[in-house]
Amino acid sequence: MKNEKAVSAVIGVILMVVVTVIIAAILAVFVFGIGAPTKAPQAKLKYTAITNLSSGDFDFKVTHGGGDPIILKDEQLLVKDAVSDTVGSIAINGFSTNGTTMDYYFPGKTTLAPGFTIISNLTNVMKGDILVVQVMDAPTGQMVSETKITVQ
Repeated sequence: MKNEKAVSAVIGVILMVVVTVIIAAILAVFVFGIGAPTKAPQAKLKYTAITNLSSGDFDFKVTHGGGDPIILKDEQLLVKDAVSDTVGSIAINGFSTNGTTMDYYFPGKTTLAPGFTIISNLTNVMKGDILVVQVMDAPTGQMVSETKITVQ
């Protein structure tokens, strides 16, 4: 007479362990997500605010000095007075800079590639004003660039 009851118990335990590992793997995929997390574009941006001699207004220029191309509809632009920390008083292309996407301030432009410059007019500033310029990536919420410039 043979006793094979122990073999059934070992196979049952192995099957329970396999099912537990599969369930844990499925849960890990849902909890930790699939794929690499998104990141903001890495770019070297240069900002200038210079008097336009023909109009008397100020030209606000953003020059891409290298890195990833900037998709303007994905980037939010904030320009504020460094001294008073006032946002609403400064306007680019006639629109208050309240964090709206950059394509709003540079109409007709979709991308800023390395080596290129986009220009718009800047109002409600005076020569010598110090401005804080911030560009934030809307999809990730990460800061792309932040700097201070002096209106010239």
